[in-house]
Parts: sequence; C-alpha cells; structure tokens
Amino acid sequence: MTRETLLLVLLAILAGGLGAIHVPINGALGVRLQSTAVATLCFYGVAFGLAVLLNLAFFDRAALAGLREVPPFYLIVPGLISLVVVGANTFLIPRLGAFTVFVVAIAAQVVVRSLISHFGWLDSPVAPINVARVLGGLLVVAGAVLVVRG
Repeated sequence: MTRETLLLVLLAILAGGLGAIHVPINGALGVRLQSTAVATLCFYGVAFGLAVLLNLAFFDRAALAGLREVPPFYLIVPGLISLVVVGANTFLIPRLGAFTVFVVAIAAQVVVRSLISHFGWLDSPVAPINVARVLGGLLVVAGAVLVVRG
C-alpha cells in the first residue's frame, strides 16, 4: 500500500468514525428538542455556516464559476438525499438505537455502492462485482439481519 493510499484510508476511517458519532448526537438533540426537524435544521445550519467560511477563506473563483456548467441534478439531489439521510437517522436512532441504524445503513450502502462501482455510475471508478465482493457484501447484510433480530 502506498503512503497516499494509507492516508486516504485513514481519512476514510476518520470520516466513518465521525459519521458514527455525529448522527447519534443529532438524534439526542432531536429527543431533547422533541423535534427531528429542528435538530436537522441545527445540523445543516452549522454545516452551511462552516462551508461558507471555508469557501470565503479559500475562495476558488474557477470552481464557483464552474457551478454554471454543472447539471442541476448534481447541485440539488445530493442536498435532498443528505437531508433525508440525516433527518431519518435523527428520527430513527432514538427509536432503534445507534448501532442498529448504523449497521442497517452500512448494509444498504454496501449493496447500493457495489452497484455504483460495478457499473461506474455517477462518475465512480469501475470496480466489477466479483465473488469476493459478493461474499463480503453478503456477510455485511447477514450481520445487519443478526443485529436487527438480536
């Protein structure tokens, strides 16, 4: 493994770990406020503010100008999906538990992302489904089934 690959894997681990933490925090906020919608608004309000600050600090005129050339799908759909994901997790975690929601979500992501990678959809590098990937995916899905039943 190259040094660059190792750093990218470590970043993925950090992002995954933070993702495992931020969603339960938002779920707890939703319970404290008795409002999934307000908790999700807080989540996105802070994220939006920080994104604005980062863009002001590292202003990239070319990238911002490039927004005019991007199909609306790429500008709108990720935000809508993110809202559904965070809102659903904020709602589900107090009801099913952080671990159950996380494992079920990971199993769903393994299935969907394997198809995205296999076909190279959404500009993803092609990584064909093979026996090892199918077996690994089945183990993740089986683990999710065990967690839900347990």
